[in-house]
Amino acid sequence: MIKEASNWVKFCVNTINEASSNRIALDLACGSGRHSIFLSNRGYKVISVDLNFYYLSSFYKDNIFRIRADIENLYTWPFKDSSFDVILVTNFLNRLIFKNIKGAIKKNGYLIYETFGEGHEKLGSPKNKNYLLRKDELLKLTHNMSLIYYEEVKVINFEARFIKHRILCKNV
Repeated sequence: MIKEASNWVKFCVNTINEASSNRIALDLACGSGRHSIFLSNRGYKVISVDLNFYYLSSFYKDNIFRIRADIENLYTWPFKDSSFDVILVTNFLNRLIFKNIKGAIKKNGYLIYETFGEGHEKLGSPKNKNYLLRKDELLKLTHNMSLIYYEEVKVINFEARFIKHRILCKNV
């Protein structure tokens, strides 16, 4: 289990570099909470959401509120529009809820997204193409937001093997 926040998430949060107190972040499909804890340590109030109760019960901090929810069910999306200053999604993809994700970001709020891209199935999980972004797809999914950074990277070395697509954008 990875305990440290990804370098991409650290980079994006440092790039935003705004006062984080009284700001609310959503860590969607949070897993074991490594990014929730990172955001919490940076002063954010964090809503951590996952379907897996075991993951949610594996971490705790005073300014993290954990919710067990099926975010993939379009009819039970648990958040109102314009609720979050930052939404963070890593290693998760459901194209059907992307409109809900974007809608939940406040004006001038940020989306930090990092997940696997096509070709990754040759390197590891996930292997199902439904969970892999196509070339430039993340740019298309966020076309009505202001792009700050975007990259599609392939890393193969002694420590890691992955293809990921990453974006930091602002809801303007």
